[in-house]
This record gives sequence, C-alpha cells and structure tokens, in this order.
Amino acid sequence: MQTLHALEDWLKTHLPEVVDDLQPGATAAALDDFASALGLRLPDDFVQLYHWHDGQQMAINTGPWYGLNFLPLARVQSECEMWRDVRKEMDPESLADLDSQMQSTPAGHVKKQYANALWIPFAYDWGGNYLGIDLDPDVQGTYGQVISFGRDEERKIAVAPSIAAFVDWMLAELDAGNFHLQEEDDGGRSFNTLRPQKFHFLDSLADLFPER
Repeated sequence: MQTLHALEDWLKTHLPEVVDDLQPGATAAALDDFASALGLRLPDDFVQLYHWHDGQQMAINTGPWYGLNFLPLARVQSECEMWRDVRKEMDPESLADLDSQMQSTPAGHVKKQYANALWIPFAYDWGGNYLGIDLDPDVQGTYGQVISFGRDEERKIAVAPSIAAFVDWMLAELDAGNFHLQEEDDGGRSFNTLRPQKFHFLDSLADLFPER
C-alpha cells in the first residue's frame, strides 16, 4: 500500500514523535505465528500494514490513527485473547443482554455483539476501545472491513471495507486539512479530526457515520 508511505511522510512533517515511536516491520514468520496462535486467515492488507511497521513502542500516548495508538502484534494477540476470555467466561444471560444493546452502522454490516473472537484490533485508545478488522462480518459487511468496537462502543461502525480503503480515506482527509493537533498538559500532543472537532477519534466517527 503506497498510501502507508504517504501517511508516514505526513506524520514526519506534522507528528515526528509518532514516527520515532514506530517499530520496524514485522517479519513474515512473526505474522505467521500470530495468525496460527489465533487461528486466523489474515487479509493481505493487514499483513502489509504490519510489514510496514509492527505497531508502536507505545512510549507516547498519541498514535498515527487520528491519535489512536498502533498496536504491536504481541499486544494485538493479548487483547484478542483477553476479549475471547471475556466472552467465554460471561454467563449466557448476561452476554445475551449485552449483545441485545449493540447496533451496527450501516445496518447489517457488523454483527450485533458485545465482543467477537474475530474482531482483530490494530488501533487502541487506552480505554478498552479499538479500530480493527472484522473477520466475521454480518450479511452486508465485508471480510476484513475496518470497524470500531470495544468496552464503550455500543454502536459498531463499519468505517471502510478494508484497511487499504481506510488508509486511503484517512490520507484524503489529512490532505484536505481535516486534522487538529493540540499540546496537552503532559507535554504530549493530541491528534484528531478538525471536522468534527472532538477529543476522541471514535467520537468523531460517531458524527461522521451517523445512525441511519
């Protein structure tokens, strides 16, 4: 994906501290081990994403995905295993009650579940919420679509049909000037959309992808 290199060029200009925090790309062997451990068939663009960089060192609170941090493969695996345990250990009635509160935008794209073993995160907000790929889409969805999900995300949003499409969308937004950088009290910088101007990218997505 050439747009990944274009995104890195944008980050070098506007958020060099994020580029400094990126790790080298994951090896083919590491990706094979990751897929085998979780029993996954990974979309090609997920593999390309992690060949580009194996996430961040997580030494700073800001990441490349409109401020969300880029999870390294080891952390992706641990997050997946944690959510699989959550779903497995909940009693059926409580799980059914949680599932009943979930929504999909657009309708029929994301299964109405609190958690799913085949939602694989790559971006994290430090509060239990993510962007990730959906390897178990609903009837109108696409295998490998990028979705929002997590502890606070009752409305799961299908943001793009693939990681490649998501990166294309984000780069077009950045090139159009849709970004807001702000220095925070801890000396770090936050990064989000300007239109809408929110404190959290998942809140921006809720406005950008309204219920229909």
